[in-house]
This record gives sequence, structure tokens and C-alpha cells, in this order.
Amino acid sequence: MFEDGFSLVQLKSLTLLSPEGDLKIECTAMQASQHRSVHELLRDQLPGPLEGRWAVLAAQINLYYPPEPGRTRARVVPIEVTSRGRLNLHQFDARLQAQLERYLVRIGILRPEQTLSAQALPPSTDTLGATASEDA
Repeated sequence: MFEDGFSLVQLKSLTLLSPEGDLKIECTAMQASQHRSVHELLRDQLPGPLEGRWAVLAAQINLYYPPEPGRTRARVVPIEVTSRGRLNLHQFDARLQAQLERYLVRIGILRPEQTLSAQALPPSTDTLGATASEDA
């Protein structure tokens, strides 16, 4: 278990844009993947986009809390991040927002000076390493 209370982190989905900008693919790890990361599944099934210069336009990360006592299902917190720096953290309560922000800073998605009140980064800043438009 992680120190922040999460029991599992899964990269659930990725949206990628080809270097030429003429092809966008969206890949999602299905339930049958048993919480494997979409990155692992892509690497095994279709490594080209990961080995090439494809830009990451968006990603969904699922954070799982251990099941509550007497329950078998874990609580899932889905975080969506885009190449334009948009996050869906505004939909969570303040306590969970702060916990998620600390986690995202720790894994390098957010910088320490970023705050949840800023829903988008300046255009020159690139959170996921992509420079392409997400509307492609």
C-alpha cells in the first residue's frame, strides 16, 4: 500500500497523436487486463506509438483505495490529464483534491508551484511532454 492510502495505480487510458498529426489513437485498458497499465498493454500489443515520436494528448490515471471493511470493491478515483495541462480535480472535495495534488506532484505530473485553482497551464508549458493540439 502507498503512503497516501492508495493500494493501486493504473494508467487506464492514453490518447496519442502521430508525429505527422494525421492519426490519433485512443487506447484503454479493459477490465480483463486486471488493472495492467495501458502503457504495458500497448508495449506488448502495439509498440509503434510508444517507440516513435507520438505525442501524448491525454491520459487517465485510476487510483484505487483498498476496499472498506466488509466490502470487496476498491474505491476508484479517476484523474484525467491533458497535454494542455487541464485536470479534472475540481470535481473532488477539497481534502481529496489536496491529496491528489500531492500525489501528482510526487509522480511528476504537476510541479510544486502549480495549484488546483489553475485549471490550465500557459500554452508554452507542457505537462505530458506533448506539443500537439488535443483537438486534432
